[in-house]
Amino acid sequence: MTSSAVALVGASHTPPRANVEDRSYEEMIFDAATAALADAGLTITDIDSVVLSTSDQVHGRVIESMVTTGAAGGVGRDVTTLASGGDHAFIYACLRLKAGQARRVLVAVASKESEGRNPSHADWLSAEPFLMRPLGISSVAAAGLQASAYAAQFGFDAERVAEVGRRRRAAWARVHDPIEVDDPSRPAAWPLTRGDLPAPCDVACAAVLVEPDAVRPGQTPAWIDGIGWAEDRYQLGERDLTRFASLEAAAVMALGEGRTCFDVDVVEVQEISTVASFAALESLGLAARGEGASRTEDGSPAVNPSGGNLPGNPGNAAGFLRLLAAAQQVRGRAGAAQVTPRPVRAIGAAMHGFAGQGASVVVFAATRGAEVA
Repeated sequence: MTSSAVALVGASHTPPRANVEDRSYEEMIFDAATAALADAGLTITDIDSVVLSTSDQVHGRVIESMVTTGAAGGVGRDVTTLASGGDHAFIYACLRLKAGQARRVLVAVASKESEGRNPSHADWLSAEPFLMRPLGISSVAAAGLQASAYAAQFGFDAERVAEVGRRRRAAWARVHDPIEVDDPSRPAAWPLTRGDLPAPCDVACAAVLVEPDAVRPGQTPAWIDGIGWAEDRYQLGERDLTRFASLEAAAVMALGEGRTCFDVDVVEVQEISTVASFAALESLGLAARGEGASRTEDGSPAVNPSGGNLPGNPGNAAGFLRLLAAAQQVRGRAGAAQVTPRPVRAIGAAMHGFAGQGASVVVFAATRGAEVA
């Protein structure tokens, strides 16, 4: 039987820290999975499918799911591992439920950036080997190219750029311990400094997704009210780096006809840099082209009340965390980041690939509404 909707009934993540030394990677995943099940009022025996997203290249492991499956409770269960972003794992789990291939799915995503010697090594390995890899392309370099393209077309307001960083760090500090960045004013990739880029951290996170008739009394669901995902061209020179076409397409797909981001109360969007935050707002339709820097974030919808991912960025899990942050808002379980009154709808938006090549958007609702897109 196919389901007409999907509900998130449990979610959790470990405290984001720059270097988690007291817990192994496997223990972090176990902690997040166990807490998400407890939040849902379930045990692992209630789960019939587990979906994982791994970071083999960052952690230096081959077939990392051999390590993470047991920690996530996948032994003896149907397990699927995705090598792309955690947002894809979330969407894949939703589609499995939509297709009637499972009733309750546990999604576990983690990234322990501190175990990798240099995040750029994974970027170089994943880059196209004949042109991009010899050029030394990396997420930092791509973010700089994106920011320089935006600054060249729309100008560079240093104060507004700095304000984004201040707002995100202030929001983050209400929820998490601060993650220090060594010499934040040091140039990273023009026009960006190290303080303009996401700060690496270690996090494990998990969510429990169920079909409608599996929602139990006492659970607080966040209903999936729309899903969209898209990919842009791989080569940076073939894209307009002043916008995120993938994010635009994913938002249209998730929202459906007749709805915009102004119809939701909260937007949790992944940001690849302070400058890119302006282009992200514009791509979501929350500001006109070139005017993202002038948009106030004190109005509706609230943007990244959790602090987003600039103050703490767990690599492969960064986008997944944005989805969970949006879901927790409509569940009323966002803790110190909770927006009041409790949001009716919220959007989680994730980006991945060099300079936001791909994007995923999920719309969450406090009450059951439209089917999964």
